[in-house]
Amino acid sequence: MALKADLSCPAEVIRLFDEAESQLGGLDIVVASAADIMVRPLVDCTEEDYDRIFNTNTKGVFFTLKEAAKRLSDGGRIIVVSTGGTRMFFPDQSLYLGSKGAIEQFVRCLAWELGKRNITVNAVSPGPTETDMMQDRYCDRAAAMSPFNRLGQPQDIADVAVFLASDAGRWVTGQNIGAGGGAF
Repeated sequence: MALKADLSCPAEVIRLFDEAESQLGGLDIVVASAADIMVRPLVDCTEEDYDRIFNTNTKGVFFTLKEAAKRLSDGGRIIVVSTGGTRMFFPDQSLYLGSKGAIEQFVRCLAWELGKRNITVNAVSPGPTETDMMQDRYCDRAAAMSPFNRLGQPQDIADVAVFLASDAGRWVTGQNIGAGGGAF
């Protein structure tokens, strides 16, 4: 089942959760994975650039977490996809990395807020991964960042999320798990 929503609009997030609950019943696991990237020096970024990146990467995740916190079953799991870039130094990515740094702090705070309900809240931070966001011109350099000398595959990241969503991840909360193939 696929549901579509503009996560930068809080009303759309609420509608998404309403539809998911209608189709599935109660919710046990929520994965917030929103990303828009802009490669541009900070001094060249406009207010419109800021709004675009932060509306998707930060505002959208914030309101997803808010709804998840209200609706998730006790003992549930929340997983947020961030980026290993927040642990590294990349010029020209201040908006992207700033927006992802913010969601990492949401994770830390929300883990404490939901702990009494035994809900875990964690981030997964992928390293260079072969997705639509990876531009061809960066592939070789990005692959060389890993001791495995390859880009991560979406399944590499998904496996970490599956661990966190499973009962095996019940004692992990408020963490940012690196899934970077050794790149950071």
